[in-house]
Amino acid sequence: MTKKIDNYNLILFVLTFLGIALSAYLWYFQVNPDQNIPCTNDGCGHILSSPYSFIFGIPMAVYGFFFYAFLETLLFQRFFSKEKILEILVKLTLLAGLLFSLYLRYLEFFKIGSICAWCWVSFMIVLAMCTTYILSPKKSGK
Repeated sequence: MTKKIDNYNLILFVLTFLGIALSAYLWYFQVNPDQNIPCTNDGCGHILSSPYSFIFGIPMAVYGFFFYAFLETLLFQRFFSKEKILEILVKLTLLAGLLFSLYLRYLEFFKIGSICAWCWVSFMIVLAMCTTYILSPKKSGK
């Protein structure tokens, strides 16, 4: 049985793909600190090289990449399945992504003291995904 993808799910797929691409881009610059990241200000390089840009020695962009890739996988599986657990995992993943993105904005403003335009693009992607998910019509029986 084939399903027709609705506009909300299509938007979520596109946004997660953009998040994957953006995270891969930032990952490249985090592991190649000799390369200057194109940015609207000098904050991007400052943030990508700050101690807060690594957790357990792993660049923050790696976590972003796998967050978006995991969400893309969940969305893909949810499209073909009516399992309630997939819907719950999508909700929890989006919530975790939003909360962590808010925490990263706190670090930007109050700990690092710089603003990264690319990090804000990622935040806007997460915010757009959450908004799209909230606005999407919920199917009964899921």
